Amino acid sequence: MLQSRQKLTVAAIVVAILLTAMARPAVADGEPAADFVKQLRAAGYFDTAIAYLERLDKYPGVDPDFKAATELEKAQTYIDAAVSSRRAADRDTFFLDAEKSLSKFISGPSNPRQSEARLMLGKLQMIRAAQLLSGDADNAKRDEARNSYTAASKTFNEIIDDLKTKIEDMRKEAIDARKEPKKAKLREQYQADYLQAKLNAAESLMLAAKTYDKPGTDAKAILEDALERFAELNKKYSRYPIGVIALASMGQINEMLGKTKEATDNFLDMLDQPEADPLRDAKFLAAAGYIRLQLAEQPPKFDEAIAKTKDIGRQIRPDERTSQAVQEYRVDLAKAYLAKAADKEQKPTDSKRAESDGRQLLLAASKIPGPHNEESKELLAKLGIEEGAAEGPSAEPPKSFDDGLEVTIELLSATENLSESIKLLSEQPETPELKAEIEQITKQLADTRSIAVQTIRAGLGMATSETDTQQLNQARQILAYLLYQQERHRDAAVVGSFLARTARGTPVGLDGGLVALTSLQMLLQEIPDDESDGVITQLDSLGKFLTENWPDDPKANAAQGLRIRLMLKKDDYAGAEALIDAMGEGTERAYFKRLLGQLLWNAAIQSRIDGDDAKAETLTAKADTILAAGLNEIEGNLVDAEAMQAALVLAKILDRQDKSQQALKVLDDEKYGPLKLVDTLGAPNENFSGDLYSTELKVLVKEMLRGDDPAAFLDRMSATMDNLRKSFNGPNAQQELTQTYIRLARDVSEQLEKAAPAKREKLIEVFKVFLNRIAANTQDEPTLRWVAQTLMSMGETSMQPTDVKATGSAAELMNDSIAVLKKLVDNNGDLTTKFLYARALRLVGSYKDSLDVLEGILKDKPTMLDAQIEAAQAYESWAAELGNPNFAYKAYESALVGGRPGPDNKNVIWGWAIISTQAKRNPAFRDKFFESRYHVALCLYLMGKVKKNDATMKKAIKDINQMNTLYPDMGGAQQRDKYDRLLKQIQRDVGEKPVGLPPA
Repeated sequence: MLQSRQKLTVAAIVVAILLTAMARPAVADGEPAADFVKQLRAAGYFDTAIAYLERLDKYPGVDPDFKAATELEKAQTYIDAAVSSRRAADRDTFFLDAEKSLSKFISGPSNPRQSEARLMLGKLQMIRAAQLLSGDADNAKRDEARNSYTAASKTFNEIIDDLKTKIEDMRKEAIDARKEPKKAKLREQYQADYLQAKLNAAESLMLAAKTYDKPGTDAKAILEDALERFAELNKKYSRYPIGVIALASMGQINEMLGKTKEATDNFLDMLDQPEADPLRDAKFLAAAGYIRLQLAEQPPKFDEAIAKTKDIGRQIRPDERTSQAVQEYRVDLAKAYLAKAADKEQKPTDSKRAESDGRQLLLAASKIPGPHNEESKELLAKLGIEEGAAEGPSAEPPKSFDDGLEVTIELLSATENLSESIKLLSEQPETPELKAEIEQITKQLADTRSIAVQTIRAGLGMATSETDTQQLNQARQILAYLLYQQERHRDAAVVGSFLARTARGTPVGLDGGLVALTSLQMLLQEIPDDESDGVITQLDSLGKFLTENWPDDPKANAAQGLRIRLMLKKDDYAGAEALIDAMGEGTERAYFKRLLGQLLWNAAIQSRIDGDDAKAETLTAKADTILAAGLNEIEGNLVDAEAMQAALVLAKILDRQDKSQQALKVLDDEKYGPLKLVDTLGAPNENFSGDLYSTELKVLVKEMLRGDDPAAFLDRMSATMDNLRKSFNGPNAQQELTQTYIRLARDVSEQLEKAAPAKREKLIEVFKVFLNRIAANTQDEPTLRWVAQTLMSMGETSMQPTDVKATGSAAELMNDSIAVLKKLVDNNGDLTTKFLYARALRLVGSYKDSLDVLEGILKDKPTMLDAQIEAAQAYESWAAELGNPNFAYKAYESALVGGRPGPDNKNVIWGWAIISTQAKRNPAFRDKFFESRYHVALCLYLMGKVKKNDATMKKAIKDINQMNTLYPDMGGAQQRDKYDRLLKQIQRDVGEKPVGLPPA
C-alpha cells in the first residue's frame, strides 16, 4: 500500500465519499481531475491517487491535457509517497517507480509538459542524493551523493539549452495570445520551466559543493560557478520569486567562501523582501545565515542576531513546522539565545529567559528528523537534557493523609539542613573536592524536595471530609512553599492562591497568598512580555483579594503597592491613579504619586516620538499636576534621592510647557529643590548631576531669551556651565558632555527661531558675548565644541529657508564657529568635531574644503551616515553655484552616485543612491531613507536640466512614481508634499501636464 499513515474513522468516511465520486460519471463541465489528485496527495492517500490515475480513461470529461500527462502525475505521486515514507526499502521502491514513470513520459509522444518532467527527473536525482546524506554519511556516500548532484546539474543544463532554443523560436513567431491561446500558454510554461531549471542547476552545484568537508577551499570553483548562476538569476529576474529566492543561496555561498560582508548583504536583502508564500523558505534560510554570521563576530553579536530574526519565528505556519529550512533557523537562533545566556554581562533574569528560549527552540527542532537532529540533541545535552534521560526520584506512597504530612514535615526539615550545608560550604575557599561535594548535596536537595512534593500530594489525595481543616491547610502551605523552592512558580501560584481563598482571614491563608504573589512575580520575569497579560491579571486580582481580606496586616497592605505597579506596567494610568487616591494620606501615597507622575512624563515623551502631539500634551499636563502633588505632600523634611529625582523631572515638564520661571523655582525650592539638595544628599546616579545642570542651563537660556535684560543672566549661566563641565566624570565623560552640549545647541537654535526678528538679533549679540566669555576661559574640548556648534546654530537660524549658503551676519557667526572648530581639528579633533567643521565650511560655500574634511572622516568611518549625507549635500550645493553646465552636471552626478575613489577604486563618498540603500535597511533611518530618495530624484532632474536632456529628467519622474508605488505615504505628509512639488516642476519642464502624485 502507498498510503503512508492510518486515518481516523472520519477520514475513512471522506475517502469512501471520494471513491464514490470517482465511480460516478463526470458532469458536463468535465471532472476536476487535477485538483482531485492534488487533494489526495496532500491528504497522504497515495495509493488512491495512483488507482485513480490508472483509471482516467474510464472517466469521461477529463481534461485531455491532464490525461496525456498521466505518467507525469504518477511520478509526482510516487515522489510524494517516498518523501512521506519512514522505511528505506519503501522509499527506494517509490523512487524507482517515479523514475520509470518519468522515463516513460519523456520517451512518449511530444507533450508541452515534457520539460516539467525533465525538471522532475533532475529533482529526483537531488532527492536521492539528499537521502544518501541523511544520518551519519561516510565518504563513500558523500562521493555518491556528489555524483548524483552533479548528474542533476547536467540534467538541468540540458533542459536550459533545449528550452532556450524553443523560447527563442517562439519569440520569432510573434504569438498573439488572443488568437493562439494554447501556444501562448505553452510559451509561459517553457519560460517558467526555464527559470526553474536555472535555479535548480545552480542549487545542485551548491549542494554538490557542500558534500566536501571544506567547501570554501575544496570546492571553490564549483561554488563560484553556482554563485555566478544565482547572481545572474537575481539580476535578470529580481521581479520574480525565483530571482529573489536566489539571494538566500548567494548568501550561503558567500558565507562558505568566507565573504562575510557580501553574505550579510545577501541575507539582509532577502529578509527585507515583502511577505510572499514562495519566499518563506528562503527567508528562514536567510535568517539562519544572518544569525551564523553575527555569532561568528568577535565578540558574538547575539543581540543583533536575535533582534533581526526572532519575529519570523513567531510566524511559522503549521505546514512549515517540519520544513528543514525552519529547523536550520530554529537551531541557529537557539545558538544565539544560548550565547546570550552565557554572556556574563547579562542580568540573571535575561540569561535565564534566553536559555529558556533557546531550549524551547532546540526541543522543537529535535522532534523533526533531518540533518540538524544530531546538533540539536548535542546542544540539549549541554543544557542537561539527555535523550532518554532517567526520570527523577520516586517517593514511597504514604499510608494515609496524616502519614504523608508527617513524612513531608521531616523531609522539609531535611531540605533546610541541606540548604544550610550548601551555604556553609559555599563560604569556604573553592577546591575541586569542595565543588564536587556541593554539587552532590545540591542534587540531594533537589531529590529530597521532589520526594517531598510527591509525598504531600499523595497525602492530600487521601484526605477525606473527616480530615482536620487546619492540617489540610498546613499541608497546602507546605506544598506551595516546596513548589516555590523548586522554581515551579506557576504551580506554586495555583496552590497558594487556592489556600488564600479557602482560608481567608487566617495567617496560613495569608502565607499561601504571599507565596502565590511572589511566585507570580517571579513568573512574570521568566516569560516573554507578549505572554504576560494573563499573569498580570492574576497578580492584580490576588493583590486586591489580599488587601480586602487582611486590611490591617502590613504584609497584605504591601499588595496594594504591587497592584499599583501592575497597573503602571500595563500603562493603566487611570487605574493606578484611582488606587493611589484610595490610599490614606502619608508617605506611601506621596511616593506613588511621584512615581505615577514620572511614568506619565515618560509616556508623554513616547507619544511625542510616535507623532501624537495632542496625547503628549494631555499626558504632560497630567504629569505636572500629579508630580507636583506628590512633592508637596512630602511630610516634614523627609526628602530623599527619589524625591530629588522627581523634582528634576517636574522641572523638565515645566520647561517643556514653556514655564521656565516655574521650572527655575522647582529647581531652587527650599524643601525638595535638587540644586539645593544635590550637595547634601549626593547624586542618586552618575548621570544625575549632568542632567540637572543641563536642565538648569536650558531654563536659564529661555529666561534670558524672554527677559528684557538678557545680560543679567550671564553670571549664573557661566557658573552653571562650569558645574556642568565638572559633573561629567569617568571614561565616557567627554562623549556624554558632548551629547549634552549638542542638545543644548539645538534648544538654543529652537528658541531663537521662535523669537521675533528684532529681538533675535539682540539675543544673538548677548549670547555671542556669553559664548566668547566661555571660549576665552576654557580649553575643554567638549565646551569649545559646544561654543562652535551654538555659533553655527545661530548662524543657520539667521539664514533664510531658501539660502544655500550663509551671508551677512549669518556668515559672520558661521566663520566664528569655523575659527573655533579649526583650532580643535588642528589639535587632533575627533570625528564629531571634524564633521561639524565640514558642515560649517559647506554652509559658507567652501565646498572643496568641506569635501576634503569629509573624505578624511569617511576613510576612517565609511558607515557614518550623517557624514555621507553631508558630503552628498556638499556636491549638490556646489553644483548649484557652478556656471559651466559640464562642471555642474559632474557635481550633481557625484552627489547622486558618489565620488573620491579610494585605493580599491570604490567611492569613499557614497552619494544619495547608496545612502538610500543603506538607510532602507534600518528602521531607525526611515526619515533619512525618504530624504535621500528625494535627493536622488532631485539630482536626476537637475542633471537633466543643466544638460537640457528630457530623458534624464524623466528618470526622476519614474523614480518618484516608483517610490509612490512602493511607499504610498512617502515618509509622511511633509515629505510627500516635497515629492509632489518636485514632480510637478519636472513634469512642467518636460512638457507634461503637472498632475503630481495621485491622491494619498
